[in-house]
Amino acid sequence: MKKVISLVLLTLLMTLCQTIFAQVNSGVMPKSAVAQLSESVVPQYDVATPDLNKLQAKAETSIKDGTPLKVAVVMPLQLTTDNAGIWERTTDGYNIWRLRLHNANALGCCALFDHFDLPEGAQFFAYNNDKSLIYGPYTREDNPSGEGYSSGLFPEGDIILEYVSPRHQFNQTETPNITINGYTYFYRSEGLPDLRVSEAKDGDTGYGASGSCMINVNCSEGDNWRIQQKGVGRMLGYVVEDGQLGAGWCSGTLINNTMGDGTAYFLSANHCSDGAATNYYNYFEFYFHYECPYCTCTSEPAMITYTGCEKIASSPISGGSDFLLLKLKNANWNKLKNDGLVLNGWSKSANASPSGVSIHHPAGDVKKISTYQQSLTSSTFNNGATNAYWLVPWAHTTHGTSVTEGGSSGSPLFNNNGLVIGTLTGGSSQCYYTAGREYYGKMSYHWQSNGSTNNKRLQPWLDPVPLSQTTCNYLDLTSSFYIIPAAHVFSAGNSSYNYIVFSNQSWTLSFQNDHSWFTVNKESGYGDDAILVTCQPNTTTATRRCNMTVTKADGTTFQLVVKQEAGTGVTVIPEEQFSVYPNPAHDQINIESVEHFLSKVEIIDMLGKVVYSTNINGDNSLIIPVAQLDNAMYLLRMTTINNEVVYKKFSKN
Repeated sequence: MKKVISLVLLTLLMTLCQTIFAQVNSGVMPKSAVAQLSESVVPQYDVATPDLNKLQAKAETSIKDGTPLKVAVVMPLQLTTDNAGIWERTTDGYNIWRLRLHNANALGCCALFDHFDLPEGAQFFAYNNDKSLIYGPYTREDNPSGEGYSSGLFPEGDIILEYVSPRHQFNQTETPNITINGYTYFYRSEGLPDLRVSEAKDGDTGYGASGSCMINVNCSEGDNWRIQQKGVGRMLGYVVEDGQLGAGWCSGTLINNTMGDGTAYFLSANHCSDGAATNYYNYFEFYFHYECPYCTCTSEPAMITYTGCEKIASSPISGGSDFLLLKLKNANWNKLKNDGLVLNGWSKSANASPSGVSIHHPAGDVKKISTYQQSLTSSTFNNGATNAYWLVPWAHTTHGTSVTEGGSSGSPLFNNNGLVIGTLTGGSSQCYYTAGREYYGKMSYHWQSNGSTNNKRLQPWLDPVPLSQTTCNYLDLTSSFYIIPAAHVFSAGNSSYNYIVFSNQSWTLSFQNDHSWFTVNKESGYGDDAILVTCQPNTTTATRRCNMTVTKADGTTFQLVVKQEAGTGVTVIPEEQFSVYPNPAHDQINIESVEHFLSKVEIIDMLGKVVYSTNINGDNSLIIPVAQLDNAMYLLRMTTINNEVVYKKFSKN
């Protein structure tokens, strides 16, 4: 998660937005300022100016042609802490490196890193000349992989980058692996932060950049959508066009899965990242809570920022339904909870919704809401799949007729039950033509109609077990009652798992069908607690499932699922008869048994997928490589030469 502090706005925002602001701003000044190092000695690297006329012409055509709102282009660099900047040492034992990136013509900018690998204990800052906007301190925790990263957005064209070494003696050996490979040059001002306080607000940057008909989400039109709006965010995505990397604004939403495990999936439109290479997703930035606190704005709102993601699945417009599923980096459910975010629910039903809304960030502006009050109809967008889109007419509401525009692409369409049913591709509505229609790719088509492989469908990710549900409710990590996960798949062997309960009242557990094959450690509790479920070995060839309901004292309910994999119809032997070490493992695991000889070893992830399998020639002592596995919990399934099975859990870190 990115940390940012705006000193000009600090006092005002801490008063108005204390909870949100405290979560994203550290208040830590760069070490060079604390040590009173001179800024006049910081070397300046002058970044080249692109062909602005050509870029502006392309941006104007991107508003309604099924592409992101293009606002920036990346100027390639190849700078490191060795070939640029200046190193200094403070009197209290810190090595500090600084460099200024400069372009007088840029409306805004940010720095991109091909490598951003910080040693333990190191800090990194990015700030503008007067330190009215400071990002940091970044630490190894913000980007543990050391892969690509982004500095965060700045108005105007100057960034000062500062690395602060861990505090060591002279001859300290831990050095950063930092490569600055790009400068994002903003030739349009939409979506850039506006730090002006005393000057007149002109709406060209920050809040107010979208059309005059747009309705802020915290107007009365959003009263029934307060939970859903917490999951919607804007996205600065990087795409290649005509051989040059650029950036543009889109919208999207955090989305829940049937496991209810808090995985930080973000759903948007494929055309928002079309042409992005795998490493470019490290630069994507996601902004949440960027909204006026009331129906109107009087100052630049605070926001939460996440940097970097992984592409999970997608479908193009051509012949498809135009969806994009991403997974945010370094964003577990506990971080999402602390940042007050919601994973929105969805429906894969093909039935037309009679009414609902879209929540979006037109022109990278603060969050807006558009309403429809007529039943949706099926349609086809340009050369997309036939009838794979919902055609949406906008309604006139209390504060006008809010539509969509460039930057709204990828935004969620909600049905009358508050569930996501589509993602925006494009359309014809504008503030001067509110009768225009918008096309949203259908969730029902995204589900599994774009292809047979997992990277073209939503189903393997949003319903991985599968539980085969038509709908999935939202996961409100800000609420006073929820449980993580909502479902768990147990191995066929003897296995246990904790369902974590968050509640502000007493609660009771009930069973909806047979549960004789597992036990729970408690059927009631008060407040935050855990329900430990322990399954008996499944020696049958059928899966087992039980639905449970947790009911809070006020009558609120939460549904849980216990599902156990089918057995193989063979004898399950006790895990104690095998020794597996080390646990946790890093590069390899050792397997040993005195009396059992193996014919096969499999490693299974927590979603039930076999990620490693090897046949064994009757050995009772062997070494299995695990360095290639992601850091997570796994299950070993070992089959003996007598067709017996033993299960044993281990973790990889």
